Amino acid sequence: MSHGVLDDIEKCMESGWTDGLPVIPPYGSLVDLMLEALGWQASDLVGEIADQNIKVRAEQVAATAVMAGCKLTYAPVLRALAQAILDPLFNVSGVEITTGGASVLTVVSGPVVAALGFAHEANAVGGSNCRINATVGRFAQMMRLFCGQGGGVLASHGTVGHPGRLSFCIAEHPETVWDPYHTQFGLSAGESAVTVMAAEGPNSCNNHYARSGTQILDTIGDCMLHFGQTAWYYRSGGFLIAIAPDHMELIRRDFTRDQARQYLYDHARRQTDELVKVGRIAVPPLDYADVEFGAMRTPLKFIEQLSFVECGAAGGRFSAVIPRWAGSQNVVCKRVEGF
Repeated sequence: MSHGVLDDIEKCMESGWTDGLPVIPPYGSLVDLMLEALGWQASDLVGEIADQNIKVRAEQVAATAVMAGCKLTYAPVLRALAQAILDPLFNVSGVEITTGGASVLTVVSGPVVAALGFAHEANAVGGSNCRINATVGRFAQMMRLFCGQGGGVLASHGTVGHPGRLSFCIAEHPETVWDPYHTQFGLSAGESAVTVMAAEGPNSCNNHYARSGTQILDTIGDCMLHFGQTAWYYRSGGFLIAIAPDHMELIRRDFTRDQARQYLYDHARRQTDELVKVGRIAVPPLDYADVEFGAMRTPLKFIEQLSFVECGAAGGRFSAVIPRWAGSQNVVCKRVEGF
């Protein structure tokens, strides 16, 4: 019996064309089909990583999609996602080389979620056993590794990392209580979008006994404030709050989305002196110190560093606080064409 395909998988592994898991070998015929679905020619320039002197061509993007296990029907999402990751505002090389171990978090929102069958209920933040979530999220991670030259041009320096560096894709509920996630970035409610940000792993936020939206937001706020949150470093990252239906049912009674964001910005604060005591923030004479002793300190510089996504299953009173990488305030949102 021929082991040709298995041998080719091993060759990919040995060449470093992998995230540690087996990949689908990027045979030319498969890459050509993916290019056709993406609507690009092989030599088309998709983007550049200027600080690494890397030009990313369409053929490389298509090969990455094949290796990640993506279906051709995912192409509109993959096209927008590749453009978002390669947007200079995103700073993909910074995400890869930081010691903070951040990953590329992808949020999919709008009609495309239902049209392509993204999982958005049980295990919506990770582990849904859904091919499209897993492979689209994997594609985003592998774009870090395979842009420019095979084998990982951008070497990872994460101190501990987190499992989302294999795949980290969240799909929002197609029918949302508040406006869809992407409307926080200027797109209209009826459009579809992919949004990327550099993120750490999710912090589960549990409150089973609250009776008001204020209690839920206070619990979420407390999850944003522990001493170890990277946000204290420069206050330059932010948070994505994933709100599941049971918590949303309480929050919606008391708050609009803008009101909820303002409430967290105003109330999620910690005594500066406590942070200084444990050595958590810089103090003079360091020239970048920003300390007002005796004051309550927010982990955010700007309210725009806080956003909400509606996902998850009903029947459990959980949400999630997802810290964004402190090295970037930038979230990049791109419209998905055709939905």
